[in-house]
Amino acid sequence: MSTEEGAAKIILGGRFGEEPSQLSWQRLDRFVEAGGRAVDTAHSYADGRSEQVIGEWMRANPGKLVVVDKIGYPDDIGAVDLSPHRLRGEVAESCRRLSVSTLDVVLLHRDSPVVSVDEAADALTELVDQGDAWEIGVSNWTADRLDRLVVALAARGHIPVASYQRSLAVPLTQLWPGARHADASVLQVAAQHRLVMLAWAAQARGFFTGTTEPPSPGQPDPFDSPTNRARRRRCRELASDISSRPETVAFAWLLHQSDTRPIIGPRSIAELNASLEAAHLSLDPVTLRWLAEDAR
Repeated sequence: MSTEEGAAKIILGGRFGEEPSQLSWQRLDRFVEAGGRAVDTAHSYADGRSEQVIGEWMRANPGKLVVVDKIGYPDDIGAVDLSPHRLRGEVAESCRRLSVSTLDVVLLHRDSPVVSVDEAADALTELVDQGDAWEIGVSNWTADRLDRLVVALAARGHIPVASYQRSLAVPLTQLWPGARHADASVLQVAAQHRLVMLAWAAQARGFFTGTTEPPSPGQPDPFDSPTNRARRRRCRELASDISSRPETVAFAWLLHQSDTRPIIGPRSIAELNASLEAAHLSLDPVTLRWLAEDAR
């Protein structure tokens, strides 16, 4: 994997709409300068301000980034409305905020078990057929539902993108209700159908820096386990040997995973640069296996 290929695999997320726009613009500028090509957001993020900030930057910098957007977030009581009418309305609003006519990639933010796989497939297909999106996919679905959705969409002429939490550190608990890690069953489905995996919380919420952001105040670190601590020690060892950072090494491991595109959420240019440096690290298969399994 070349440096350019590594940078192009990274997707930039962040607290767009929750911080001064100037800070967001600085990171977007730096990301594109380094070869980044995609930004992550959602209809629900910051009550729509995330899309607005990104849209303002895109109007000033046309053609520089593609947008991965998510629709269908739970309401205040946890219900997920995946009706075609609701989804079309959210896409229309997202397009208006972003100042685009068609979204590059649209994902269902969450699943709703009361909606059949065929109904979900029809709703997603309709978004493409009506010109609302170029690509479609889902986030946080069970492996079984994902497998059936892929089959249903294939029958309709589409291959979905899948989005799950994935990092070198595996969480002990859900990062929030409904969040799903790319466990062995999910990875098996993705590999079987050759799906592109978008990996959120790709740096384990700061675990490899030793400053994990907890899911909520007072809650234990979901990544703090003996296995993950051992992986962090190996990242520190390798980082010391090659004059890098543990978090950069851990992120490089993920960049080397086939068909995985990690999403980062840096809060500063320094954090962004640390992630971008991972694109410069070339790790051989033996090292990759050692980082994850302590096996050579």
